[in-house]
Amino acid sequence: MNSSAARISLCHFERSEKSRFSPSRDFSPHKPLLEMTILFAKLGLLLFLLAGCASAPVSTARLKLLVSADGLYRVRAAELQRAGLPRDNVDLTTLQLFLGDREIAIRVLGDAKDFSIEFYGQASASPYSAFNAYWLQWGVANGKRMREISALPATDPPQRSFQETIRATQPTLYLAQADDHWYWHALTAPITTTIALTLPAALAAPARLQLNLWGNTQDVAAPDHHLRVFFNDARVADETWDGQGAHPIVANIPANAMRAGENVLRLVAPGDTRAKADVVLLSSVEVAYTRQLVAQKENIRFDGAAGSYRVEGFSGGAPDLFDITDPGEPMRVVNAAFASGALTFRADAPRRWLAIGASARQSVARIAPMLTLPPTANADYVVITHPDFVDALEPLVKWRAQRGLKPVVVTTSAIYDAFGYGAESPLALRAFLDSLQPKPRFVLLVGKASYDYRDYLNAPNKNLTPTFLVNTPHLNQVASDNRFAAASAADARPVFAVGRIPAKTKEQVARVVNKIIAFESGQRGADWRNRAIFIADDKEPSFVAMADALAQALPPPIAAQKIYLAMRQGDVNATRAEIVARWNAGARWITYIGHGSLDTWAEGPLFSAVNLGELKNAERLPILFTPTCLDGFFYHPQKDSLAEELLFKHDGGIVAGIVPTGLSLPPDQQTLMRALFDELFAQRAPTLGEALTRAKQKMDVSAETLREVVETFGLLGDPALEY
Repeated sequence: MNSSAARISLCHFERSEKSRFSPSRDFSPHKPLLEMTILFAKLGLLLFLLAGCASAPVSTARLKLLVSADGLYRVRAAELQRAGLPRDNVDLTTLQLFLGDREIAIRVLGDAKDFSIEFYGQASASPYSAFNAYWLQWGVANGKRMREISALPATDPPQRSFQETIRATQPTLYLAQADDHWYWHALTAPITTTIALTLPAALAAPARLQLNLWGNTQDVAAPDHHLRVFFNDARVADETWDGQGAHPIVANIPANAMRAGENVLRLVAPGDTRAKADVVLLSSVEVAYTRQLVAQKENIRFDGAAGSYRVEGFSGGAPDLFDITDPGEPMRVVNAAFASGALTFRADAPRRWLAIGASARQSVARIAPMLTLPPTANADYVVITHPDFVDALEPLVKWRAQRGLKPVVVTTSAIYDAFGYGAESPLALRAFLDSLQPKPRFVLLVGKASYDYRDYLNAPNKNLTPTFLVNTPHLNQVASDNRFAAASAADARPVFAVGRIPAKTKEQVARVVNKIIAFESGQRGADWRNRAIFIADDKEPSFVAMADALAQALPPPIAAQKIYLAMRQGDVNATRAEIVARWNAGARWITYIGHGSLDTWAEGPLFSAVNLGELKNAERLPILFTPTCLDGFFYHPQKDSLAEELLFKHDGGIVAGIVPTGLSLPPDQQTLMRALFDELFAQRAPTLGEALTRAKQKMDVSAETLREVVETFGLLGDPALEY
């Protein structure tokens, strides 16, 4: 594997050895987030299944309401009207709220002049967004309303407690190679980590603790890992184990160790194994305990069997009681007994309940009009872009139209609304592309992607236009824009050309657009256009052999200029100086073959992002090929890859690049590159994107490692680039 992965970590996190957890902020009792993330990540077929049942564009006016947590939400008429609901002539009986394709029962209060709606909202369980998108329409049909049922009077001594399980997690650490991918703490022995757990109204009763861990290191010596676990100073576990992989620790907490309110979990990795390194990752903590039926901040949710209940802790008058066993069809329970701040009622079957005071209603995160798609019939050049970049793309769209293509620009927001019911997801983009008949020749994605779909890290690189993360033999999660164009779940070979401008700003988009137009309208006979530079690392003979083989594929009058580190006895500085000099002099093609990482080529480094200031090649812009590893890692939330930096460089750099997003092996890289060079120089494919597409179509994707390069080598730049 030609990668400097050992020198650059794919784990990025912000960690404090003392963490605090509050259930109201971090806990959703249904569908634990990381479990759902694993499920979605591993179901590679999901995008094709969902594409088949995605919604079709709807012409009626609609609003989407975004929520981030479970709870009862109230939305007032003025908020809806600011987002686009007509101020007059709205029949309130026709207000309909949906989550996906399911209508949700709502409560409408007030009259047409001053009304509000209430609904029970759920936190997003999707790995792709931190928000659930509910959508509201009117004037179509009578809407579903919450049923009201009468409370049953208590007939036996009421229960005053219930069993609650909280799940604490604060994802701050990403590990592509692991199963869960997102973790809370890295425990590198020797270390002591303390976590504050708030257990509202906990009773002094036995409880159960579960730590969800991942052993991240492995040694020939056994055991690899040792962890002691203390709960409020009571040692509840002392465990050793061996190997890498998932490892839960389950422990019993004695009654005398439980406290109402703040509790302290202490994890001690003593570092006393014989392993050279002992690193364990903590993804989440689960505590199953007995809790008093006392509301916190006028709000409590709980599960209970049949029987009578007394719920205390309400100071602002009688709360509302809801049966939320089916969150999509909650029922308001009326006439429950209320006295001395306590609500008393009886359940005739196991149910889930919400008791909530008037002051505890939640507000939605955002309300926005839902968009419709522009006409796409017969478009052969489809641009999918973040809305911020539409204006900056206009010159490129006009340029493509002048050159005979039929372009259409579609925003990610419009696609989410039409094919994802308003929810952000690459699945919606794939569903939109599947709907296009006939298929386009080219699809250009515009906007930065990030593996941090849910923005856990609040990092500078946001997920503006998402990509797919796919499992590969050498890395469990790798970006694949190829998945948007793949023939099917079983056949990764693309059916149209796809490329990406991974921009973060309008200025970056405009810069690349100017480069593309200048490259295609420039002097075709310029000397630099007949030069191809080949750069090779000296760590493996196969690197030079691949470079020589590709150079032989060049037709006249293109001349190969070889800059091999081995030719200069491994002198990194001299080799780098020659790379910069020849790059500045101009070449239409530059190929680097060797070890690579996110922002460097070879050890030394031979060339890296630090050297970008030395490049002054102005309008002499090459197309870059890097059969290496990680050079096109455009989905990092905190850093930019070397290929991106070169693409966005203002006084030179590159006009496009065919680069990898993950790890792969040189023989498989060479197979793809040979096919690509054949399409470019022998078959003369009309555009760069079509050359790559045709090369991938020749690959045997039944071979797992060949499929890997098909999935993970992508085009940064315009797939319609005429080279």
